[in-house]
Amino acid sequence: MFDIDLIIPCYGSPEVIEKGIASIAVQWHKEFIHVTLVNDCSPNTDCDYQDLVDKYSNFIDIRCIRTPRNGGQGLARQFGIDNTGHRYFMFMDEDDQIGNGVAVSQFVGAAECANFLFTDNGGIVCDGCGNPVQKEGARPVALVSGPLFAFDNNSSYTIDNTNRVWVNSKLYSRAFIEKHNVRFNEEQSRHAEDYFWMSCFFYALDNDPDFQSILLDNSGIYYLWYPNERSQSRSDSHYGYMLSGYTMGGSVNILKYMRDTSANGITWTQEREKGYGDMLLNMTMYSYFTFLSFIRHVAETDYVPKLELDWYILRNSCNKLRKWLKRRFDKYSYTQKIEQYYLVKNNTDVMFTEPWVEFDSYVKDGCDELGWDFSQLLESKRTMKFVDGVRVWDI
Repeated sequence: MFDIDLIIPCYGSPEVIEKGIASIAVQWHKEFIHVTLVNDCSPNTDCDYQDLVDKYSNFIDIRCIRTPRNGGQGLARQFGIDNTGHRYFMFMDEDDQIGNGVAVSQFVGAAECANFLFTDNGGIVCDGCGNPVQKEGARPVALVSGPLFAFDNNSSYTIDNTNRVWVNSKLYSRAFIEKHNVRFNEEQSRHAEDYFWMSCFFYALDNDPDFQSILLDNSGIYYLWYPNERSQSRSDSHYGYMLSGYTMGGSVNILKYMRDTSANGITWTQEREKGYGDMLLNMTMYSYFTFLSFIRHVAETDYVPKLELDWYILRNSCNKLRKWLKRRFDKYSYTQKIEQYYLVKNNTDVMFTEPWVEFDSYVKDGCDELGWDFSQLLESKRTMKFVDGVRVWDI
């Protein structure tokens, strides 16, 4: 087994974090696991979590580092990556746990054995000196991905090993992310950080034939994800709408990453140009529904965004996606647009509302709402009327 870094961004109380650390302390071959707690300038500890370090240092290699300023979970993870050095690393949220006593070894073992030849009985083929024989065309492993077992007081379910959204329950190659400059950014650090980072990671993985990925069995329980009832996403009924702008901003930055070949190291080809065009249409269609749904939600509920910035990030990101699509809109067939309309409406988590401006018109000419300032957004509570989700008239 090789050494790995396990990075845990921390902001909560030591009591919240300790269960996860305890699940690491009982891991088989824990001597190969190097735990780094990243204190994101938390007000909930007066000792930089040194109490946890002292309590568990006899059982595991554990330390705590502190970010220069509070930057959110994304930048805290990046600070952890930048201040660790083993070839592979994993993330764990502060209120989660490792799922079983050999889970980390299963991730590492999958990476270690990915290129070995095996006998029909499952044994490793070795040469005359007892060394494992590698497959022809062996490739380094960029990712080992396992399922997440999520549960709370009401339900339990498995997020399968193929998910491309959540950063947890995965083992990452440091050489791969450095090769393709995959980094968390400040704009999505507090919200939608998984969406941005994972989208960039998988774009690089899908376009780098020199690396491979491994999927662990979906029937295994490797990682326990506890949705935190006190988190903003659970306690704020409007959270999904607040998140809208950061998600659309993430889409803008994902597309920028795809085009930045000097940073990601991926050669631009006709095939990638087509993939970029398909993604731009998909993201703009998603942002179209999201933008109109946000306005409707403000207009017909008591929701007032806590930050004016939430509105401006959403408005500006949607407008940027629209303008990018407008430049190439004549390249899309009617069928392509209808297919994306159907897919986004029915096969994604988009907050759908019946549009009051047609998509083609929205892309080509925009709409009045894209020019609204924050006061005009709030004025919609008085001036806009919806019945069963459909805008019927303005007052």
